[in-house]
Amino acid sequence: MTKADDIESIRRLLADYCLVCDECRYDEFARLFGEDGVMYAFRREWSGHDTLVEFLKNAPEGVHLNTAVRIDLDGDRADVMSNFVFYTHDKQVGSMGIYEDVVVRDGDGWRFARRAIRIAKPSSPAE
Repeated sequence: MTKADDIESIRRLLADYCLVCDECRYDEFARLFGEDGVMYAFRREWSGHDTLVEFLKNAPEGVHLNTAVRIDLDGDRADVMSNFVFYTHDKQVGSMGIYEDVVVRDGDGWRFARRAIRIAKPSSPAE
């Protein structure tokens, strides 16, 4: 694969994350993570298929938008940062922030080794 192919595959992984979350496809969600893949969010950690499925089953439903993707590729590993916004079904912003990822290539393609969700904090108005 070329570097461009790898970058496109990583972008596809990020898109798949949003789509499988939004469609509540639990097992597919867990398979986006490597065997030792970890999700960090809301001061908690989920690791392993069953706990990743639990994470998604307990998450609010809505639509994820992912943008401003930066991929720093280094062989079979990449550090990825991107912005996200999550809209609830009643069209409210449920959360927004930054995904901080480490993705790795395994025999099945690119997977999350680590995904950390950093929620944006409201800032004070400028004075």
